[in-house]
Amino acid sequence: MTNILDIIKKSGNLIVRKPEEHGVVGSMTVSVDELTEELLAILPLLTGIVAAEVRREAGEATTMPQYRVLAQLTAEPLTLSGLAKHRRVSLQAMSELVQVLVDRGWIARVPDPRDRRQHLLHLTELGRQHYERAQQQIQRRLLPLLSQLEAGERAVVHQSLLALRRVFTAEESEQSHGR
Repeated sequence: MTNILDIIKKSGNLIVRKPEEHGVVGSMTVSVDELTEELLAILPLLTGIVAAEVRREAGEATTMPQYRVLAQLTAEPLTLSGLAKHRRVSLQAMSELVQVLVDRGWIARVPDPRDRRQHLLHLTELGRQHYERAQQQIQRRLLPLLSQLEAGERAVVHQSLLALRRVFTAEESEQSHGR
C-alpha cells in the first residue's frame, strides 16, 4: 500500500504527488520557502478562529496564552517554572498569567509531593470544563470549513498535519531539553 502523500525532500524542494484514488495527474514541486510562506499565511487565520471561539466560550477577557496554559495542564500538572520554560516566557509573566487563572478557579496550586518547596499547577474541574467546552466550540467552528475540502484533499491535509506534528514535536522536545 502506498502512502497517501508521498513527500520526497530533494535539494530544498518537496515533491508532492497527489493521492492515487484521485488519479495522479502528475506532481508539483513546492519549495521549502513556498511551504513556509503558506504555513505562515494560514497560521494567523487559524489562530484568529481559535481565539474568537475561546473568547466566545470562556469570556472576552480570556486570552490565547491563558487557553494554551489550560491545554498544557490537561496533559499533566506542572510547576510554575516548568510551565514558564515550556511556554518560553519569563517566570514573572507566567506567574501573572497563572494568577488570573487561579483567581477564576480554573487552576489550583497543590504542594508538590516530591518537593514541598514547589507547587504543582493542576487544572480544576471548572478549568477542565472551560477548556473542553472551548475545544468543542472550536471543533464546531472548524467542521463546516474543513468539510468544504474534497475527500482527497482531506487525506492530504491529514497526512501533512501528521508530518508537521512529527517535525514540530521533535523541535519542541529538542528546545525543552536545551539543545
